[in-house]
Amino acid sequence: MIMRTGVIPAKDACWECYHPPVFYWLSAMIGNFAVRMGVHPRHLLKLLQFIPCVYGILNMGMIYLILRKVPLSDFPRLAAFGTVCFLPRHIYMSAMHSNDTISYLCVSLCIYLLLIAIERTLSPASLVAVTVALTIALFTKYTAYAMLPVTLIAFAALFIGPRPSSRARVLGSCILVFLLPLAALGVSLAANARHYGRPMPINLDLRGVRLAQPRDANRFDFVSFTPWDSIATPMLVPGKMHSFWTMLYRGMWYDTEPKFLYFLDSNAGWWNHYYAWLRGEKDFPGDNPSMSSLTRCMGGSLIILGLLPLLLLGGGAWIYCRGGWRRWSSAPEVDAAKMSVFPALLLITASGIIALAWRYPYYSAVKASYVLAAAPAYAVFLGLGLMPCEIHEEAKRIIARIFAITWGLSALHILHIILSIS
Repeated sequence: MIMRTGVIPAKDACWECYHPPVFYWLSAMIGNFAVRMGVHPRHLLKLLQFIPCVYGILNMGMIYLILRKVPLSDFPRLAAFGTVCFLPRHIYMSAMHSNDTISYLCVSLCIYLLLIAIERTLSPASLVAVTVALTIALFTKYTAYAMLPVTLIAFAALFIGPRPSSRARVLGSCILVFLLPLAALGVSLAANARHYGRPMPINLDLRGVRLAQPRDANRFDFVSFTPWDSIATPMLVPGKMHSFWTMLYRGMWYDTEPKFLYFLDSNAGWWNHYYAWLRGEKDFPGDNPSMSSLTRCMGGSLIILGLLPLLLLGGGAWIYCRGGWRRWSSAPEVDAAKMSVFPALLLITASGIIALAWRYPYYSAVKASYVLAAAPAYAVFLGLGLMPCEIHEEAKRIIARIFAITWGLSALHILHIILSIS
């Protein structure tokens, strides 16, 4: 629509139009340039698909730079970085033309610039970079709003630090950083409230749609975690759509809300019936009789192998809470402010997903893609969890082998999809 008209459409002009405009405007500008250069429409679609892939690749670079800014040694840094790179959900999202990967990139960029600003004792140039990046991030996707409280918490950590003489500087810097993004966001939210009756309009409310998606209960279970239930059938099926944490976790490691499994199976009739069931139009078609053992085995294996990074992430969070990371830090006072960013990002992102799932208790609200907004925190805590393992050489070798197997299996899974599509 932007390519055709040259303007950003109204929030209710199409199903996806409610999204913030940065991603779609950039895609339209690239698309129009390609058209002027004589690119065939068929090739234009592939070019547009490649744009989020570029954002995903750049995000991996930003996460690596972030990992170099925290007190981690080489092995934990490499293991954490490799896990994020080979995370199936990250690769899935990088193959879709959506605003997800650019929002991940902008969040990572904001965090990296924030870490630099803290290192440089809030120099004016670093603060300007943070405020510009933060403003752009807010207009990529609603999930990027998490950067507002995350940034505030970083400044709060600096403010209550052991240097009282610098508190006036911290307060002034905080006001400077928030001035532009809050002004731009305030104007946008006010305009939305005036035109659409709500500051953050979404398609369901704008179009008065009531979802008819299948579900196991009226509300999700926010306590249980049973990933082993997904080993035999690693996709959405009745009876396995109620555990909030299980759905988030398995979606990180496999295509459980199938977008790509369709290409691994020639039974088009079953898949058409299955997608109709996901839309609430038909009953569940039963187990797919033609899904190969390879597809099931690969899904179950990735879901099981993903438990090790999850366990290490929990260990890293425990180390952070106990302050154990300080023994590896060369500048504890500076690192304390820098490290405050990551639990804030993880907790605020999780809280946002919980709130969305509570309001819309459907599988489409529990998307693993939302978790990737906290990928920098995921990587940092995973690295922290690995730090104590370095002193045990045998444990380090075993963990390295498991990670190598996990990355290799993830790569084979993606290659399997590519070859099947080809």
